[in-house]
Amino acid sequence: MKFRSERDLLVEALSAASRVVASRSVGATSGVLLSLTGNRLTVTGTDLDITVRTTVDVIGISDGSAVVPARLLVDAVRSLEAGAVTVDSDDEHVVVSLGRAKFSLRTYAVVDYPKLPPVSGSVLSVVALDLIQGLNQVVRAAATDDARPLLTGVLFTHEAGSLRLIATDSYRLAVRDVSGVSEVVSNHDLLVPARALTELQRAAGSLSSDAEIGVTVTDAEIAFLVGKTTISSRLIDGNYPSVLQLIPASYPNHLRIAKDTFLVSLRRAKLLAKDSTSSVRLTLSEKSVEIRTQSVDTGDIEDNVDADYDGEELTIAFNPSFLIDGIEAVPGDEILLEMSDGVRPAMVRALDDNQFRYLLMPVRVQ
Repeated sequence: MKFRSERDLLVEALSAASRVVASRSVGATSGVLLSLTGNRLTVTGTDLDITVRTTVDVIGISDGSAVVPARLLVDAVRSLEAGAVTVDSDDEHVVVSLGRAKFSLRTYAVVDYPKLPPVSGSVLSVVALDLIQGLNQVVRAAATDDARPLLTGVLFTHEAGSLRLIATDSYRLAVRDVSGVSEVVSNHDLLVPARALTELQRAAGSLSSDAEIGVTVTDAEIAFLVGKTTISSRLIDGNYPSVLQLIPASYPNHLRIAKDTFLVSLRRAKLLAKDSTSSVRLTLSEKSVEIRTQSVDTGDIEDNVDADYDGEELTIAFNPSFLIDGIEAVPGDEILLEMSDGVRPAMVRALDDNQFRYLLMPVRVQ
């Protein structure tokens, strides 16, 4: 196999495929598969649960395939100067060169690379903008701890003709309704790994506002077709917990506040919240909210922000990162923070839009 490619295009393709390669993998599964046919290079990376295939147009010289250590290849190509990179492989090595710089990297046997089935089934086209906006809001709430595999996924279900996305890590809950794409879950609910959806968000980052994403679903797998990239993932098997019952029907206390002003103050307060036990404390009064973080090791910070508050005087504390995540995800210039008291879950949402809801557990403070 031999080809030439612009460095930046090649780095982009290699990075997309290599991100899903598990760091604990050994042998051929720790590599990316390069397959050249004509002027079309396909780069594949997998951890056997999630697979990314992306294609890039190159100047093909001789067809062939090679499996190259993923991280090493990305770093090698990225380290070269801008220009046309030449990649040339034989049975045991791949040579990556540009100008006077040349890497000779050992390869793995192609026959040892996992045999990955092609994406099959009917393809449903959905509007990329709506789906990706919904994922941007919800994926952040999924668990990252593999000890709770069900919570590392995002539930795709349907509600009143819309696709409903749900994610929780047991400390917070994000729910977003996406209109017009309920066909994705026409047969049954899907539990999709959040890691795969993060890769989908990255791949869709450069799409135009009117672009579409192809979706195909089988009993055990879902695949997303985004331009020249395909992201396929095994579905998580299991029954997602009934989390919507945690959302109260109403709240007696309501804080209306400018989104950007609130975020600036919270990010400032977060500077002193250096460990997982730190919290930001909100003291709510009629026309303002006092924002305070205290740390035995580093000191304390206090701020006061104008706001409209309707309810009894209340002090409530949150994990600052989780609160900032929820506020950032709310569309618009103002947010509504709804609370029952200082110990029960609070709701973050837009003023007049209920499509996105973010439920957050307070932190108990002395």
